[in-house]
Amino acid sequence: MKTSILIAAIVTSALSAPIVSAQDKSAPAKPAMSMDMDKQMPQMQEKMKAMQGQLDKIRMTTDPKERQKLMQEHMQAMQENMKMMRGMGGPMMGGQKGGGMMGGDPKQRQEMMEKRMDMMQMMMEQMMQHDQMMESMPAK
Repeated sequence: MKTSILIAAIVTSALSAPIVSAQDKSAPAKPAMSMDMDKQMPQMQEKMKAMQGQLDKIRMTTDPKERQKLMQEHMQAMQENMKMMRGMGGPMMGGQKGGGMMGGDPKQRQEMMEKRMDMMQMMMEQMMQHDQMMESMPAK
């Protein structure tokens, strides 16, 4: 009789431990990826505006040397922004290790993905405009 009471007490305490443990846990914090992306998104938007300004300057300049210098600066800016975008990717996109968009609120993940896709589209447009300007430059 004592053995069955002891076994019942052990089983009861073992089964109730996960319930107590689950109640102690607070709601999970935002994933690291979303916090990083929240910080980086405004920076990326500013950099995209700056790159668009570079393209505007390239269009307006008539001096071939100045145009070449501005084209190189624009190329450098595109490369830096691509590095930053790679870092924003998380494990789903082959960027940062750990953390990422895999966990968390599905709606929040979708919003982050949409923002990232918009940035990628803007970057592709910048690249296409850069290529068009390179083609329109007079040959040396």
